[in-house]
Amino acid sequence: MVWNEVFEIEEIDIFGRRGKLYTRRGVVETPTLTPVINPSRQIISAKRIKEIGFPMLITNSYIIKRNYGDLAKELTVHGILGVDGPVYTDSGAYQLLVYGKVEVSPLEIFTYQIEIGSDVGVILDIPTRRETPFQQARAEVEETLKRLREAAQVDRKGMLLVAPIQGGVHTSLVAYSARQASQIPADLYAVGGPTQFMEEYDYEEVVRLVMTARLNLPWGAPLHLFGAGHPLILPLAVAMGVDVFDSASYALYARNNRIITSRGTLRLQDVEELPCSCPVCSKYTARELRELPSQERVELIALHNLYVIWEEIKRIKQAIHEGRLWELVEEKARAHPALTNAFREFLRYSEFFAKIHPSTRSNPRGIFFLGAPSRYRPEVVRHVNRLKTRYKSRSDILILFEETPQKPFTRFGLIKEFLTNAMSILSEYDVAVISPAFSIIPVELDGFYPLSQYEASRLVFEEAKDEILADVVWFILNKAYRGVVLAYYSLPSKFVRKMGNKLRDEGVIFMEVSLPSYEKALSEHERTSKKILDAVAILKGMITRDRQEALSP
Repeated sequence: MVWNEVFEIEEIDIFGRRGKLYTRRGVVETPTLTPVINPSRQIISAKRIKEIGFPMLITNSYIIKRNYGDLAKELTVHGILGVDGPVYTDSGAYQLLVYGKVEVSPLEIFTYQIEIGSDVGVILDIPTRRETPFQQARAEVEETLKRLREAAQVDRKGMLLVAPIQGGVHTSLVAYSARQASQIPADLYAVGGPTQFMEEYDYEEVVRLVMTARLNLPWGAPLHLFGAGHPLILPLAVAMGVDVFDSASYALYARNNRIITSRGTLRLQDVEELPCSCPVCSKYTARELRELPSQERVELIALHNLYVIWEEIKRIKQAIHEGRLWELVEEKARAHPALTNAFREFLRYSEFFAKIHPSTRSNPRGIFFLGAPSRYRPEVVRHVNRLKTRYKSRSDILILFEETPQKPFTRFGLIKEFLTNAMSILSEYDVAVISPAFSIIPVELDGFYPLSQYEASRLVFEEAKDEILADVVWFILNKAYRGVVLAYYSLPSKFVRKMGNKLRDEGVIFMEVSLPSYEKALSEHERTSKKILDAVAILKGMITRDRQEALSP
């Protein structure tokens, strides 16, 4: 089998996907997280974890081999864990990363996974350490690819093959690893080595690692991010095209009395109110948890952590369905400075997101702009690109309005009244709107989704006014307008002055119509329209005179 036979994408938002991974023991809906289970020490039973909602579990075949040997071939991994659904097994690569060696050969541990009945198995790859120099990392990547090619020749008896992508901080190696791995028949790809970055809160490096792999793999192929499982990072990773996660954080944090929340991790000793309504937090207070015997407390905290992680997975799925994944990622980015930095790195890939993000949705909803980063949404990038390549000016005069509160602009509010009062205006001149979200919107496009289906906070303009100004000036110059009339009511005078100076420097005649307030301009729309049209007439006369002077000997 290969990935296009076992994975199906149902919905897309940014690079995030809702999909289905088909295994021989059932369908796994993605995105999903596979909780890591230590086969020799289960804090929470595999059966209980499945009952919470997790459709697939992951365990370590190397530990099983060390503890059970050939007996596991009779018991099967499902018998050892006590579950019937899909089970994913790792090969011991994490132990290789931590301890530097494992006592098993690559082909031996891979075939062992087949023999114990794993539904998804991974080769024994060589994780790239952060400090590994390039040449050594290159040799390790080549060795991992060699092992992958050998595993691809094995009769897997229905087990899905995972192809790890390595390279670490060496993004050229990550790209090479991904391109080479994509030429080998595999069912699932996995980005290796992120835990060492996440432990240091270097989420920027995680973004570079994941995006490099994603852009060099087939778009439709499922992608696993090894070792990622905290709710803080999950939305961002899904937005980069990750479909599967695994993590033992629920148990590791519990052993240290640390409580996972959607916005970070708390130490139980510092908690006064449990910020959750899961079965654990609904039954116990923070004080009662602290007073419990150690083993019972660890089990309950681990259970809580699992509920929080699964709730985040469901929240992400719903966000993809609604087309609100960007807003969820942007909200999370404000939860920690390291995530804010990672989000800024994520924005560098906005052109790629715009190529994949759907233009329309079966359930269109308005989109929210919370700050300047929102302007890197795929919808904005695509709009600006289309203005560059598709929009043709019909006049040498542009009438420019400040954005009005009502949308669509041509159906409600001041702009609608202006177009009604001046019936022939669109046949003679171009009319557009300065938008904090989209920079500039020609009015004939405001019926296209989402150019009227959005809300932007004042913060967007305040943070991005220079960028908006640059976009507007670019549009005017690119479309070769000779003159511009700007009608505005609340734009800062400095913004208007800078626009006028930039345009005049380029030989464009600029006239401004300052309105006392939006409410008054709308209530006196006939007088407002006449004021704007008078400015247009003056501008037209000036352009005509300039032309005549240019033609005179």
